[in-house]
Amino acid sequence: MFKKYFILILVVTLAAVFTGCSSDPGTESYIKGEDYETEGFLDDDTFQVIAEGTWPDELANSRKVVKRNRAKEGALLKAQTRVMEMFKGYALKAKGGAESGVGLGEVALKKIEGYGKGGAIIKTTYDEEDNCSLVYRIHNKNLKKMAEAGFE
Repeated sequence: MFKKYFILILVVTLAAVFTGCSSDPGTESYIKGEDYETEGFLDDDTFQVIAEGTWPDELANSRKVVKRNRAKEGALLKAQTRVMEMFKGYALKAKGGAESGVGLGEVALKKIEGYGKGGAIIKTTYDEEDNCSLVYRIHNKNLKKMAEAGFE
């Protein structure tokens, strides 16, 4: 009996060690089955996020292309939303609003929304269930400086 528990604990421990170790600890996010990709500022002019989307349950009997299109639409909306949320965070930090409760100006919000929707899909992959993962990238001259200045 003791031997069975010992072997079980050993197997679970080894599985945890091997799945917990990463060969590339410098990356922040990735697409399943693909090369690792980073999120955030790649350089002073380029910002990137990674998002995943799924198709709704009512499309269970639909064709593959329909499921993939809906999953891609969902991933794109998530990517744009993440960009806007991250840029709002940069802007609030630049203005000291995170601590003092100061809001963002209307101009800054419009600029952030424009950048969030003004990106491009760099890479799209699908899993065996037709769910979508994509890399969304925004490129603009001095984007990092503008984000750090609060977009105003």
